[in-house]
Amino acid sequence: MCGKVGLWLCLVVSVLGADYQVTIYPSYLSQGGRTHFEVDRWDGHNGLDSEHFIDKAKSIATESGRWLNRDLNGHTFQNTPQDPHHHGYPDPNHFKEPTFVQNICAKYKQNLQGYGNNSDIVMEIKGKSIRLYWPNWMNTSQHGGKFPNNLDAGAEFIVLLLKSIKQCTHGIIPKYFEVINEPDAAWKYIKWDIVIDFHKIVAQKLKSQFPGIQVGGPTKNGAISGSDKSDFRVWEFSRQFLDMSLDHLDFFSFHPYNFFIVEGNNYRFEGINEARLAGFIDLVESYANQKKGRSVPLILSEYGLSQVRGIDVNKPNPFIDWAYINQHNSHMFTYLNYRNVIDRAIGFILSYGTTLGEASLHYSLFHRDGSLANAAKAYKFWHHLSYQDQFLRIESPFDNKERKISPLAMGNSNNGDVLVLLHNYDRSQARIKLNFDHHWFTPSSGVSHCHYLNSHRQPVLEEWKSMHVSNGYVTVPADGSCIFVFHAKHNFRNVHTIKETTYYGNKMVMRIQKDCAICIFSCASCTYAATANVNVHSLGNVQYARLRIGVSLPGKSGGNPTPKTVLINNHHVTAFYQLFAPGRGHEDTRWEIYEYQIPANFLSSNSNEVKVEFNQSGGYVSTIALIIGN
Repeated sequence: MCGKVGLWLCLVVSVLGADYQVTIYPSYLSQGGRTHFEVDRWDGHNGLDSEHFIDKAKSIATESGRWLNRDLNGHTFQNTPQDPHHHGYPDPNHFKEPTFVQNICAKYKQNLQGYGNNSDIVMEIKGKSIRLYWPNWMNTSQHGGKFPNNLDAGAEFIVLLLKSIKQCTHGIIPKYFEVINEPDAAWKYIKWDIVIDFHKIVAQKLKSQFPGIQVGGPTKNGAISGSDKSDFRVWEFSRQFLDMSLDHLDFFSFHPYNFFIVEGNNYRFEGINEARLAGFIDLVESYANQKKGRSVPLILSEYGLSQVRGIDVNKPNPFIDWAYINQHNSHMFTYLNYRNVIDRAIGFILSYGTTLGEASLHYSLFHRDGSLANAAKAYKFWHHLSYQDQFLRIESPFDNKERKISPLAMGNSNNGDVLVLLHNYDRSQARIKLNFDHHWFTPSSGVSHCHYLNSHRQPVLEEWKSMHVSNGYVTVPADGSCIFVFHAKHNFRNVHTIKETTYYGNKMVMRIQKDCAICIFSCASCTYAATANVNVHSLGNVQYARLRIGVSLPGKSGGNPTPKTVLINNHHVTAFYQLFAPGRGHEDTRWEIYEYQIPANFLSSNSNEVKVEFNQSGGYVSTIALIIGN
């Protein structure tokens, strides 16, 4: 076996004959104080459910996670009369009228009864529309007829709506409230500073009326994937919002989506998962830590697959169905690795939708008759995970390559089972060596639970199939996801827990430029670099450390974003892996995320200087984060 120093080197070397490997440790892994698989944070789908779909949704371990369009449906806001005693404001008596109250929340009450009063629903309003939305007595002249001039009056609609819901349910309202859904889509009519001001006003009003409600935004859409465009000018919109929200709101929400592009027999995904998602989360959290010295909770109230290009979405097509399931699962693997800051994630899959005709059925859980549609496999894949399953420390090899396998591991203290979850980003089948550190467990058999695309381009969920394990090898299909369960009967009750903490650098969005200390006298061998300091209050007993670095270069090719040299406290570090970037070569920029392995003796209490050097100038180091496990 590798010694203490040798172990660090041992993990870098690939096992011969394996496409990949992961190392699993007999230690629970706590992120943000969370070790358990908390089902209610991950099992939500969008939209309230009709009564006859509720039991069917529960049977596949999903529930309604987000209440959509209550302001838009039935022209609720548009038909509101003006208060005869307060010009320009909605009439509060209209929102108290018994028939109105019952119509407002009838479906919400059904969902509370079906899923339980403790269901943590996120509620949103559209807030704007390409059609007439606000009542015609309201002055919307400053915003092209799409938004009220008087923001306080607009916010009053929301307060009265929540009061109606509380009246209807005898005291229950949604726990989370998003002020406007994807306001950036209305940029032609509503300036961003108006959006920010409206969020602040709504939050102040709701918190004064409904103690305990959590208010957030801005539910930014898929454009966040390009936050590094134009010298990070797109990121500036999120930064400006955070300047307000870190003081006045409870969470930051956004919608991470990928695109599905089909060209003949070839296909690819583009968008935010995996590298750009990690890059954006680190931007948000780094900024929050710089401004407030703390992280900000994230709610991903929609996610998954957005646009489909190259196939007619208005025709039944199981290939499109598979793409929705694949993106739901691949995003989930990323979210579970950021569970310290992601409070909850709600897939954009509906129980049943007809808004866009056949196109809606690709992301519907059920057919009209209640039978399961293909999209149900997105939740059936996670069906049997429970709160009894606790995350274990698992590590990818630092082999200086792009990581094609996203790994998770769990242990069940009740029955001693070991669960290994693997998502394969590669287009070919992956053979993976499971290394159980110091042979704490040696599997010989187990069961596999895999979702993949078959040769007929149809989604397949192969459930709980018995398998033999030889020398620790398992197989994950191309573009597939698998859960492997081993009945290890391991005693997890006495294992120790590793607490993982992320520390961010004191600078972000750092331009890569000449290192003046080297170039003052001669630039013949000039170095281009970015430098930041990461403050660690107390090192403690370090079990492992990683350095996560985001690098963005302009252009589709973007030169070579891989750092020439990375130093921490003047120690060179060389072993890394690179997060998966599906749209590489097709995006306007190259935004890459690298995770370097850091020996514990390279670290210092308090300030740790990180210097990232390149062969060329141009581009940015977006963030620097130091992840330490104690």
